[in-house]
Amino acid sequence: MDHHCPWVANCIGFYNYKYFLNMLFYASLTALILVITAYPVFLAVLAHDSLDYKIAYFVITAYILGIALAFLLTGFFSFHVWLLSNQFTTIEYCEKRSSDDQFKQKSPYNRGCCANFSAVLGNNPVLWCFPFNRNLTGEGLTFEIRDDLKPKAEETHQGSGENTPDQ
Repeated sequence: MDHHCPWVANCIGFYNYKYFLNMLFYASLTALILVITAYPVFLAVLAHDSLDYKIAYFVITAYILGIALAFLLTGFFSFHVWLLSNQFTTIEYCEKRSSDDQFKQKSPYNRGCCANFSAVLGNNPVLWCFPFNRNLTGEGLTFEIRDDLKPKAEETHQGSGENTPDQ
């Protein structure tokens, strides 16, 4: 599990992170389309003095709220794209980054932007925006680590008799 999201009333983790990102993408896109297409109506309401003030108030308020929603959703989506490109989960970013030396510089699971996106969204970039074809490599228990950390991890786990974490 990455974290519990009160906005979707569910835990976000390995099995549904792609769907969560898809939801953020489509919600942000919808809000931006709403703001762009409602702009002429907003300008028309501002230009007409003879319009009923209740309708004008409703349109102006709805437009301002639409802008706020689009701004917040786009910012939240952008933050999660940044997390994905650096291979951080929300919990790793909020908690481990400040306390764990491995996470201060760079996530040990960060294998490069393209590999990070493929690890969550699937191997075919054409299908990244669609809610299917997710990548389930590792079954959510073990994850591939950076190449520069593999020798160190193998030494640690061979000494203790355990399997390496990227198997």
